[in-house]
Amino acid sequence: CTGPPLNPRRPGRSLRRRPCRPPPASATWRRPTTAGSSFPRRRPHRASPDEAFDPTPDAIVGRYLPLRRALRCDGLPRQIHDADVYGAHPGFLSAVYPPANGRPEWFFFVCRAQCQGGRRRAGPGAYRLGSEARLLGGAAYCHAFRYYEDEAEVGSASTRETEWRMDEYGDCRSAAAAFDMVVCKLYPARGGIVHTMLGVHEPASPSHRPDMNKPQVLVQLYLDSLNLGDPRRCRMYATPDVFAAHPAVLTVAFPAANDRCEWFFAVHRRRRELEENDEDKARPRRAGPGAYVLVREGRVVNGNGGDIGYRRAFLYREDDATVRRVSRTEWWMEEYGFGKDFPHSELPAGKATMDEDEELVVYKLYLKMAGHRR
Repeated sequence: CTGPPLNPRRPGRSLRRRPCRPPPASATWRRPTTAGSSFPRRRPHRASPDEAFDPTPDAIVGRYLPLRRALRCDGLPRQIHDADVYGAHPGFLSAVYPPANGRPEWFFFVCRAQCQGGRRRAGPGAYRLGSEARLLGGAAYCHAFRYYEDEAEVGSASTRETEWRMDEYGDCRSAAAAFDMVVCKLYPARGGIVHTMLGVHEPASPSHRPDMNKPQVLVQLYLDSLNLGDPRRCRMYATPDVFAAHPAVLTVAFPAANDRCEWFFAVHRRRRELEENDEDKARPRRAGPGAYVLVREGRVVNGNGGDIGYRRAFLYREDDATVRRVSRTEWWMEEYGFGKDFPHSELPAGKATMDEDEELVVYKLYLKMAGHRR
C-alpha cells in the first residue's frame, strides 16, 4: 500500500494534516483589554534601580548597618558609599559621588568619633542638630542636621545657613565605644536653589543650563571681582597665575565659594598673552603635572549682537596614565573673559587699578565624577 495511512476513527479518511489557512487580509491583532474598558492594558512603569532606591529607616539601621559592620559588602547596595562625611563640605561630596536616586539623595557609611551635643564639624562649617527621633522601639535613632558654613566659633557673625540637610542613622548598642559606624543621608532642602539645580538624574552641567552663556553671568562675575579680599561679600580670590600648580594644590588653601564646591579666581593678564591664547586655543595649557585641554567654548553677546565676552571649558588631564585610569574624579576649569562691548561704563569701577595692557579674566575650578562631560 503506497497511499497515506487511514484514520481508524473515520474510515475512508487519511491522517494527512490539512494545510493552515492564512488569516484574511482584514484581520488585525488586537491587544486584550481589561474588563469593562475599551482601552488596551498598559504595562506599569517600572522605575530604574537608581530611581527606586528609597530605603526605610528601619532597613538602614536593622539591615544595612549590621551588614557593613560585619564587612558583608556583597549584601550591600551600591548606592551607599563609604566616605568621610564629616571631613568635607556637603557640596564636595555631592560633586564627587553619584546620587542614590533621582530626588536627589546621597547615602554614606561613616565611622565617626562619639561626641556629645548637637554639632558635627565638617569641612569649613558644621552640622547643627535640628530634631531627633527614636527607631526600633528606642534601640536606634535618627538625628536631623542642617549645615552652616564658616562656623569657626558659635555665634560667629560670618556664620551662614546653607540648603544642605543630613539625617544620621545609628543604634545605641555601641554607646560606650570610642568610634561608631553610622549611615548618613545627605540631600538639599526641597525647593531651594541647590535642589532645583540638582533636580536631574545626573550632576548639573552647563549643557543642562542654557543660561551659562548669558551676559548676566559675566556681569555677576565682574561685580564679584570688585570685592576681592572681603570674605563676607565675595568668595572670589586673587591669584597671580592659576596655571602655576595642580588644581588640587591651588584650591586647598581656599574655602569653596558655594554649596556646589566651586572656586573662583580673578587674574589680571596681559592683552598680548590673551591674544596668543585666542590664536592657539586648542593648545593644552600646562599646569603642574598635567595640562588643561579645551573641551568647548562659547561667545557671549548682548541683544544687539555685541561682543560681551566668552566662556571656555577645560578638562585637566594628568600626565601619568596610571593616575588617569584609577582616578574617580576629574578637575574642570571654566575661563570667563570680557569683550570690547562689555558695559564697563554702566557698572561700578574696580578699586584696584589695572594697566592699559591688562585685562580681567575669571576662572572657576570644580571637581566632577569621571565620565560626566560638561
